[in-house]
Amino acid sequence: MDFSVGMGGDQKVTIKEGDVQDGSILNITVLGDFELTVDGVSTSIGNVNVFQAGSSSAFNAINGGRLTVDQGIFNIKRDNGFTFGVGENSEVVLNLFEFRAFSGPNKFFVNFSSEGTGAFTFNRGKGALADEPTFEVAGMKPGDTLNLGGGEWALDEGLLDWGEAYHDGFLHLTQGSAVVGSKVNAKIKMTREEFNEFMKDPNAYLAGGTYTQVCFAAGTMIATPDGEIAVETLSIGDLVMTASGESVPVKWLGRQTIGRLTASGNNAPVRVREDALAPGQPNRDLVLTAHHGLVIDDLVIDAGALVNHDSIDYVPNSELPDTVTYYHIEMENREVVIANGTEVETYIDYIDRQAFDNYDEYVALYGTETRVIEMPRHRISSRRLVPMALRERLGIQDMVQFS
Repeated sequence: MDFSVGMGGDQKVTIKEGDVQDGSILNITVLGDFELTVDGVSTSIGNVNVFQAGSSSAFNAINGGRLTVDQGIFNIKRDNGFTFGVGENSEVVLNLFEFRAFSGPNKFFVNFSSEGTGAFTFNRGKGALADEPTFEVAGMKPGDTLNLGGGEWALDEGLLDWGEAYHDGFLHLTQGSAVVGSKVNAKIKMTREEFNEFMKDPNAYLAGGTYTQVCFAAGTMIATPDGEIAVETLSIGDLVMTASGESVPVKWLGRQTIGRLTASGNNAPVRVREDALAPGQPNRDLVLTAHHGLVIDDLVIDAGALVNHDSIDYVPNSELPDTVTYYHIEMENREVVIANGTEVETYIDYIDRQAFDNYDEYVALYGTETRVIEMPRHRISSRRLVPMALRERLGIQDMVQFS
């Protein structure tokens, strides 16, 4: 459904479930100092007719929302400012199609929320960029995705080495070529400690811009026909019991080792304490990444969405070793297995396998294009979307969201 609205002046508007149909297109007649927040729904901005001179606008997606700004941007002048806010398990997409010159602002601000993870994507149009847009990024953390039009990241032009790429509290990167009008720059805010972590393996961070891990911690006990065994001892071909009682062979066991800093804060592994979900579920503390789905009441729910800061919580940084190794189980099809007595999903293939330590092994065995079909279960990645009865049962409280 399409609808039009004027957004001149200083306004704040939130679009949430029930306000519009999911997938609706919003056409803006006048845009001024305006903040639009999409809360848990999918909405697109199809066109902006007039930009008020000197205005600064903000576009946010929170609580699993998806906002797509889908239009040519040639009407924007340099005195217009734009900020994009990416909240918990949400995505913002900026599409600029079929334009001849980029006469708009050459700097955009992208702010990631401290809660959950999110994604920001910039799809450039077919024409050349008259100016080099720079995306200044703050709050980015493991699990967040930054995609600025594809291509390989490189150091800022004129910089000599990776050490020179970090200055003024930002990592400076670039994509594309100024010669053909495809150059896009990124300034990613980070501390010196975070930069040192980045320096240990830059390619792992720059492979598609994604840091997400979906996996088990070492020591997780997986049910097999011969009893429970530790996940790290599994091998290709070993049989694992599914929740339906079938014995299914392991197709691949991915392995990823990351530093303590990367696996910290809200991106730390989640610990589900013994009996937290129900008596015997789990039958001992279960530690897994925040994006790993647990099957509860026939729903697949990310562990991070279940955090109640009591029986289900992030593992404190002080308890993490210098390096953390996660293990990813993949079958021929997406399955539900039993880990520490609890039903959990197996590996899902939309995560970038290139981040795995043994990715070359996977390519040698299966190539790069294999896919795993989604299970016919509803998936919940946001705390806000967890059914109220389950939230009350587990003591899950609302938390402050992106603003």
